[in-house]
Amino acid sequence: MDRVHKGYLQQNDISPGDVLLHFPEDKVSEVYIGVCDWGLASRVCETTPSRYGYPTAEARTAAFKERGTFVAPELWYTYGKPNLETSYETLRRRHLYTQAADAYSVGVVANMIWKDEDDFDLFKDGARKARFAVALKELTNPDPKNRSTLQLVHATLTAPPYNFQIPECCYRKHI
Repeated sequence: MDRVHKGYLQQNDISPGDVLLHFPEDKVSEVYIGVCDWGLASRVCETTPSRYGYPTAEARTAAFKERGTFVAPELWYTYGKPNLETSYETLRRRHLYTQAADAYSVGVVANMIWKDEDDFDLFKDGARKARFAVALKELTNPDPKNRSTLQLVHATLTAPPYNFQIPECCYRKHI
């Protein structure tokens, strides 16, 4: 997703169902990861409104229970009647998809995949594991103004002293 964002694109709908795992026959211990379902993708320069606006708090709560954990908090809203400051047309222009919203979703999905597991191939020492946990926490900060970017997390984790290798496959060989 860091590469996607560097290309000024955003996926806008990342969830575990969008993560594809490919098990190559010639490399049985490796898993390649891909992302699918680009139907809501947009360019960064486009102002694409969130599709998580609801006419009532009850409807928003029901939708959140179904999908909420993967969607950045700033994308959820309850709109009011037409011609008001809280109308659907007004609020949808204030709740836009952004790379920060994508970063939040990536952090949530990465946490689900990682599950705080120890893996010597990935975490050669406790400092690496701790920094990785901090990076995921920074990506899932509820405040988009204080949320880290995928570019910053990638740059931090691949630079000294952590020196994470850019994976060509998933480190979870037992999937």
